[in-house]
Amino acid sequence: MKLGIGLPNTMAHETDRALMLDWARLAEEAGFEVLGTIDKPNYDSWDPLTTLAGVAGVTERIRLATTILQLPPRNEVVVAKQAAVVDQLSAGRLVLGLAQGGREDDFAALGAPFAGRSARFERQVGRIREIWQGARASDRDHGAVGPAPVQEPGPPIWAGAMSPKAVERAARVADGFIFGTAGSAAMAEATPGIREAFAAAGKPDVEIAGLAYVGIGDDAQAALDEAAHHVLRYYGQLWTEPGNLIHHGPTSKLDEEIAAYADAGIDVLVVFPQIPSLDQVERLAEDILPAYA
Repeated sequence: MKLGIGLPNTMAHETDRALMLDWARLAEEAGFEVLGTIDKPNYDSWDPLTTLAGVAGVTERIRLATTILQLPPRNEVVVAKQAAVVDQLSAGRLVLGLAQGGREDDFAALGAPFAGRSARFERQVGRIREIWQGARASDRDHGAVGPAPVQEPGPPIWAGAMSPKAVERAARVADGFIFGTAGSAAMAEATPGIREAFAAAGKPDVEIAGLAYVGIGDDAQAALDEAAHHVLRYYGQLWTEPGNLIHHGPTSKLDEEIAAYADAGIDVLVVFPQIPSLDQVERLAEDILPAYA
């Protein structure tokens, strides 16, 4: 399993240019696999693709991934163009993680209908691929909708899903799969079936990623309290106790918990520190990353 790290794009009230760019630089220097962004349109979070465009210029190696971007509330032509620009700026390092979204307020914020989002999602992914392909017809004298991305035929598309029908849809339209913050046990249970679904769709080498929230601190309760504040601000209300959702405490405690994700059979774990401080990146890099680099 490879280890990635999330950017602090959902902690906008305590994030600025310096923190965002230094976070990205430090993650690159440390050797993390992926820089990720989370999406919630009806919120003050930084836009996922715009954020990745910004950090593309201060990194050279690390993959840049939307983990995830809600697609149905958005115009897929705009997403295809933005994603291609990020792929150009990063010299071919973008992973476009997409999901259909499940919060009506996010759709309302972007003026999009909530009903029919599943079918729309599948059509939109197909349209994005068409735009990337068609953009390659552009030449010095004639332009097409684009630009074209660097990667051929385009950036890998990861789909996030949980229901059986959504997993089947992901296997049809996506190159890879991404879990939300479901926990290592749920990922271990679901991963074999996901691999089977993708193999049946002719994709036996599917890359499976997952997300996990973390709050690092020698005082476990203080770390949990700080991280839970940001997670609760983001969601409004939680479906479980914060301690069940956020891996918290010193890195010696997190080490075993993160190892459980490797045992779950996923390929990439993107950890999202929920304390907006560079020491979170540093401690993960020093104490956890070496086992996965």
